[in-house]
Amino acid sequence: MILCVNLNAAIDKTAVINTFQLGQIHRPELIKMLPGGKGCNVARALKLLGEAPVVTGWVGGTAGQFIENGLQQEGIGTDFVYTAFESRTCLSILDSSSQVLTEIYEKGDGVPPEKVGEMLALFEATVGKYTAVTLSGSMPPGVPTDFYAQLIELAHKAGVPAFLDSSKEALLQGVAAKPFLVKPNETEVAVLAQRELTSLADFAQAAAEISTRYETIVVLSLGKEGAIAAQGKTIVHVQNPIVEAKSAVGSGDSLLAGLVVGFGNGRSLAESVRYGVAAGTANTLMLGAAQFTRQDFERIYAETAVK
Repeated sequence: MILCVNLNAAIDKTAVINTFQLGQIHRPELIKMLPGGKGCNVARALKLLGEAPVVTGWVGGTAGQFIENGLQQEGIGTDFVYTAFESRTCLSILDSSSQVLTEIYEKGDGVPPEKVGEMLALFEATVGKYTAVTLSGSMPPGVPTDFYAQLIELAHKAGVPAFLDSSKEALLQGVAAKPFLVKPNETEVAVLAQRELTSLADFAQAAAEISTRYETIVVLSLGKEGAIAAQGKTIVHVQNPIVEAKSAVGSGDSLLAGLVVGFGNGRSLAESVRYGVAAGTANTLMLGAAQFTRQDFERIYAETAVK
């Protein structure tokens, strides 16, 4: 089993609108609602890849019930800490004529200190029964910025590899705790490298430096350019095939899920990154986060190229 930490749970609502315009009334072509938050997306992708994920974090209110029930109906396990406040809703508006995506994400209510402590205690008591743990996304108000770092240290004690995908201070403090793997994007890797990066060579060098400094594997997601990975001085660039993308929402989370599966199956750095890139690319073919098919994943995996 794989534990997916989803601290800022949400209902992810996507509205598809033809020629979206500000200040106008629109009647969507399609509305899709899913249990959301990056950890939920990772879990969904892991399930599609044949794994047994369990999602943990905080949920509350009727939105929290929708999130938990929705995950369970998908065959995904849950182990939540319950709060008195309502879980948030995040709205994505996809213009079907231009493929431009507008995202409106609620910040969420603050988590009281006693619920932060309850989550830490739950994680410490249960993490040892999992083969890996993913730590994804932002944290709600009230949660200390070193919370991921604390979870990584608890995972270390339990001998469980931790995969980190976050941003800002949570990323900086989390990577200092030396997770098994960190998955920044182009903006986040520049923050970690503490300098501007403009070329693939810059990104590769920065990934290698960060990997060496923090004794972690770095997988840098580059969208249409695939991903660059570094494990010490070993660097690989995996290029994805060209596809007719419908939506990139959840592609980074699907990439992380593929990485977890690849490394969990004992694959090499290059092969694990191929797994991740294939899952992330397959995700772009359908609306909704982590909604790809196993057939698309297998086909795209065969078409990835290691540079």
